[in-house]
Amino acid sequence: MDIEIVWGTGEGKTTLSAFDKALSEGGIHNYNLVTLSSVIPEGATVVEQGTHEQRWDVGELVAVILAENESLVQDETIAAGLGWATAEEGGVFFEGSGESASNVEKRITRGIETAKETRDSWTWHDGIEMKVVEHTVEQAGAVVVSAVHRPV
Repeated sequence: MDIEIVWGTGEGKTTLSAFDKALSEGGIHNYNLVTLSSVIPEGATVVEQGTHEQRWDVGELVAVILAENESLVQDETIAAGLGWATAEEGGVFFEGSGESASNVEKRITRGIETAKETRDSWTWHDGIEMKVVEHTVEQAGAVVVSAVHRPV
């Protein structure tokens, strides 16, 4: 099973409309998103896709691990991201949001390290992978990074 990492930013008149535009940029705005906890199934492959090419029906239930950030403060920087680490047994995602990409990267790194400690019997592969997106708000802004898959 492939798990796609997609992302987007958006501007709108409200934070909800900005969020919808960010989902649209990531290609997942026409699905009903079901938020999961952050465990990667054994044997899954995580792929940085950028934009999901719609291949499921409009309104379909699609599983996501979602990092998001919204703001109404003009010229404010917002960031969101996902980090992941994999092991022979599966893996973990960690979501983060904050006021800068570097701040989010630090939060994600700490979170992944803690998740790995909690699963200290797992055979971890080297490193932490991460996708963080930053956006400067114009009116109402949003940023989204999501892991997307449809369980079989």
